Amino acid sequence: MTQTIMKRLLADIKHNCDISDAAYWGYFSICGLLMRYRDLYRSERRLDPWAPIPRDKIAAWIATKEARWPELESEAFRQLALDGGLVGPFDVDAANSFLNRAGLAYGAGYGTFLKPTFFLAEIRSVAELEGHRVFTTDREIVRDLFTAPAMVQGRTIFLRREPLRALLWDLYTEIHPGCAPLMTEAFRLNGLEPGQPGGPRMADGLERMADAFSGVLLRHEIAESREALPVWKDLLAAGLDRRAELFLRAVQDLVADTSAQGPLKQCVEDRDRRGLVLAVGLMDRFRSSLVPELRNAYDRFRETGDWTSIDEVRMSLFARFRSIRREIVALYDPADLPSFGTRISALMQATAEQRP
Repeated sequence: MTQTIMKRLLADIKHNCDISDAAYWGYFSICGLLMRYRDLYRSERRLDPWAPIPRDKIAAWIATKEARWPELESEAFRQLALDGGLVGPFDVDAANSFLNRAGLAYGAGYGTFLKPTFFLAEIRSVAELEGHRVFTTDREIVRDLFTAPAMVQGRTIFLRREPLRALLWDLYTEIHPGCAPLMTEAFRLNGLEPGQPGGPRMADGLERMADAFSGVLLRHEIAESREALPVWKDLLAAGLDRRAELFLRAVQDLVADTSAQGPLKQCVEDRDRRGLVLAVGLMDRFRSSLVPELRNAYDRFRETGDWTSIDEVRMSLFARFRSIRREIVALYDPADLPSFGTRISALMQATAEQRP
């Protein structure tokens, strides 16, 4: 790849990232937006997740970034100039057929609140697994404010190590005497004790933990691909409020987590306690709030070591959330989206009341 092509490519992807950030920054909470600013600032400067950031420098960087937003909000995404032709910004397969030869992986899709998201990263490894092509990436060259440590697009799965390390560090900083003991255990089983400072030892620990968690994320993405429903994208685009969209995403994620192809089943089959504590202890708060019985089952497992009980809870949750998903699909009427939102709110309330 010539320097001219690479320079233009980076500029086009960065421009698309900036357009997305300009249009969707308001979907994040103030705290969430500041965290994403911090992580993106560190990524662009190749800083460790624990590296201090001078307030004046990041404030100036944020001001420069936000100053362009009014002019960007109405712009269209750019196509990518590759190998003498133009590729659409969401045509991941076409872009990667060219970029992979240069050791790069390009990802694009829609994140939470249907925010368009783009990234270009260095390839760490490529594998074929159960009909999927799995890219594990390391250093991220360009990306937007939204990051997911793993994502699936069709039959392509991306495991993104840089955002994963940042996520693990953020979770590690939340450990305190009153926090959930399961989260503390997840880090301790990977050699990271509360209060450990940043540095080479921390970097090694985060790498080990990223290795273990990548396996959990990979099983989730494969299961999500297997359990995908074509209509689900339409449901997410139905204009629901934020909490309702998070509910729909959590239901689909829990179907994947608890399916026969998912991470919990794999942990049971492999008797993988370290993977199990990561799958349960580091589950996001919204999903975790819907399945308190899973944490209760793990608490019992710590005392008994009974893997059968974990699998029984997994199968029960799979049946429950697949049933909820069927109910959601039955409620969907593209001709009456306001009514759909009202019905989802009622279903969310009923789901909360049915929790043990």
